[in-house]
Amino acid sequence: MNASMKTQKFGALAAVLVGVAVSSALAESDSKRLQLFQFDRSYDFHSPHTDNGCTWRPLPGGRPGIEITTPPARAWPGVMFKTPPENGGKWDLSAYQYISVDFHNTDKKDIDVFVRVDNPGADGLKNCISERAMVAPDQRTTLTIPLKRAGHSEIKLSGMQGYPQGLYPGGTGLDPTNIVAIVVYTGKGTPTPNTFEVSNVYAAGAYEPPTWLGMSPKDFFPILDEFGQFTHKDWPGKIHSEADLKTARDAETKALASDKGPADWDKWGGWNSGPSLKATGHFRTEKHDGKWWLVDPDGKLFFSTGITCVRPGWAETPLKDRGGWFADLPPQNGEFAEAYGKTQNGSPTFDHSVANLRRKYGADWKNLYPTVVAQRLRAWGINTMGNWSYNKWGQTAHVPYTATFFYASRKLRSVNSGFPDVFDPSFAKNVNAAAKQWLTASANDPWCIGYFLDNEMPWGGETQLALDALRGKPDQPAKIELINWLKTKYADIAALNTAWGTQFTAYDALPVGPALKNPPATEAATKDLTEFNDRIAEVYFRTVHDAIKAVAPSKLYLGCRSVGGSLNTIRIATQYCDVVSYNRYCFSVRDQKLPGGLDAPMIIGEFHFGAADRGKFSNGLVSAENQQDRGEKYTAYVNSALDNPQIVGVHWFQYGDESTTGRSMDGENAQCGFVDVCDTPYVETTNAARKTADTMYTHRANAKGEAN
Repeated sequence: MNASMKTQKFGALAAVLVGVAVSSALAESDSKRLQLFQFDRSYDFHSPHTDNGCTWRPLPGGRPGIEITTPPARAWPGVMFKTPPENGGKWDLSAYQYISVDFHNTDKKDIDVFVRVDNPGADGLKNCISERAMVAPDQRTTLTIPLKRAGHSEIKLSGMQGYPQGLYPGGTGLDPTNIVAIVVYTGKGTPTPNTFEVSNVYAAGAYEPPTWLGMSPKDFFPILDEFGQFTHKDWPGKIHSEADLKTARDAETKALASDKGPADWDKWGGWNSGPSLKATGHFRTEKHDGKWWLVDPDGKLFFSTGITCVRPGWAETPLKDRGGWFADLPPQNGEFAEAYGKTQNGSPTFDHSVANLRRKYGADWKNLYPTVVAQRLRAWGINTMGNWSYNKWGQTAHVPYTATFFYASRKLRSVNSGFPDVFDPSFAKNVNAAAKQWLTASANDPWCIGYFLDNEMPWGGETQLALDALRGKPDQPAKIELINWLKTKYADIAALNTAWGTQFTAYDALPVGPALKNPPATEAATKDLTEFNDRIAEVYFRTVHDAIKAVAPSKLYLGCRSVGGSLNTIRIATQYCDVVSYNRYCFSVRDQKLPGGLDAPMIIGEFHFGAADRGKFSNGLVSAENQQDRGEKYTAYVNSALDNPQIVGVHWFQYGDESTTGRSMDGENAQCGFVDVCDTPYVETTNAARKTADTMYTHRANAKGEAN
């Protein structure tokens, strides 16, 4: 899950602020509702402000609503609806929990729609909140934006991405008494126009100030109890004692003893009564009856339902500058020493989930817990341990798993971040060395499906990586490669300047970074930069492919878990990847196809849904109303993937909830687990997963879609 910030005309959108959608039925059930905009004949259709080429019109036939079309290849095009003058230029929505916007996707493809709610001075990062939803063709969706309130009490919190209601730090939360605009827009640089309807904008849900707003810091802290749960709220299944942990353990042990998982699964989790294909002893891909599939080692069709980060411990949180935040932390050198750790810079951390596993299963928990996990996954209808899991558990407990490996390389955009400089000799050298180091143990393991490398790579558009190379320092290997390549195309710098419309003084004096303010934009320059961009992508995928196949020729190369990339980049990926991977946080992937008619298998590396109804502060990247709704959204997502003939698997992020007070890396604290910090499964989600798995093979076989 990537928490990078994306710049846009309407402001920079944090990836952690995406995706809340609930059904229209929920909105209709609210007894208290304030209409903000209703696009009927009384609406002033001259008032919306458009940006970046966006157009709109009233719906034909007098229907209430507005049709918005956003253009391709623009930065966050959209429409700003300002508070009407008769409201004094602002709304006071302090009595409401959220704002909702009704959408109808009238296009023939999925559309990512965004809504931003503004206070004065909104810039996309501060004084506003943003949400996103992916809307399938002809789907009607209500996108709901919780009014995350800024704090005005003496209680000060930091280091988290989600906060208790009313305690968001200044700038990150909203003042609900002073809402001045609502912005509706689509993503940056989409390849085609997007057309959708907005029919209703309203505030709803009666807001009840939480009890902690009246507390002093002395009464509020500690924020977490000894088990890592929020102190000031109760919910079904909350653990109150070590006896509760053991009672839950014993009850689940009894239930798992008689649950062998979906009846029609073979030992791998493949379709036991389905067609028998060629058995190779390893996982592979095959297109069968117009649909792409994984094929398990015994030759049975296999659809990968996975969970990432299946490992011992998932709720690490920093301790520095948080004195008094945590109740009853155990001694650092005692029996819970393994729950303590350090960040890369040496700051102390504590993982409540590790402490709870020891309390629940005893001192030998590390040997006992892998069996519990394997039994759980099978019973839940999960047949794969996804990325960043503990591979040894898959190997010893016999659960199919995917793996990753790690390497160091000089970067294009800076020394430490961005895309690797694939022309630096260290890239190929280190990727090959890392493959030998990390993959040897699993190269011949039949339970290993294959390998990912990297995550959510910053591809940009058709020329972004080439421009990064162009802006590099003189000693940047990619810049040297680009210059040498240009010298083969243009006799001298004058010829290059004529073609590119530039005024470079010499090949060896091309400007660096900010000095190249406006990238060359002639047809010849775009063609050249696109071609060099493709060379970068080709070297990247070929190098990784060759490194994997040299060590593990029978395993699948599963790609880099993209969140974007130009058509050319994806075309190159299909040439080298056995499966193309995407991380796709949305409600449906039924319409997710490779662009340009490309035909290859795809796997979803990450998705999830969360609900902040059981002591958590963040819903994660795509939200649900509550735990029941969360399970329903899981089922809908997996079924949409089963309907998609190119998708061969979907992997949930992640096994356990992140710490309520945020992980040390970036403060993520999402309710994104199949289990909570106390190792208690969310039964609404696990039941939904099992029910979906029981019928998933017949569902996919009977789906009408066919791959390209």
